Amino acid sequence: MITRLGFERFHLVGHSMGGLTALMLAHAHPERVLSFVDIEGNIAPEDCFLSRQVINYPEEDDVRFFDEFISRTRHSSAWASALYSASLRHKVRAGAVKHIFKSMVDYSDHAELMTKFLSLPFPKMFMYGEQNASLSYLGHIQERGVTLAEISHCGHFPMYSNPVEMWRNISKHQQSALALNL
Repeated sequence: MITRLGFERFHLVGHSMGGLTALMLAHAHPERVLSFVDIEGNIAPEDCFLSRQVINYPEEDDVRFFDEFISRTRHSSAWASALYSASLRHKVRAGAVKHIFKSMVDYSDHAELMTKFLSLPFPKMFMYGEQNASLSYLGHIQERGVTLAEISHCGHFPMYSNPVEMWRNISKHQQSALALNL
């Protein structure tokens, strides 16, 4: 798709599952990426707090699993989870959820995502919400040159909780990366 659209080089930004997807794209084509902002995308098994529900709450029926996932998410103490869950039925096909979640857990547990992320040869930012400042690897990735951006008043969904701060950090990171590439 990127080639068809004519993009030679580009900045990548991905959130959660999109962060995992962007990581795999960046790993496959690092020569084309100018910078990467990973917004709480999966780079370690602990990042599967949503997708691991497919393991922790097994359910044969796809629709029932999705309904229960939405309910658990809506009642979560994580900031903005209720807002996120409110539109899921309109955005996501119930039959796809368990398969996507299983693949995310498998990648997070077995695909050496941390190694892939840290080995990317361009500027990287890992963005996370204030509520998730306890992620165990934050110091580790910062020591290896990753820029951290903690978004205040936010959990896993900065686009709902604090979009202004989220976009300000993305812009700053991309401007910095462009300066390096000139």
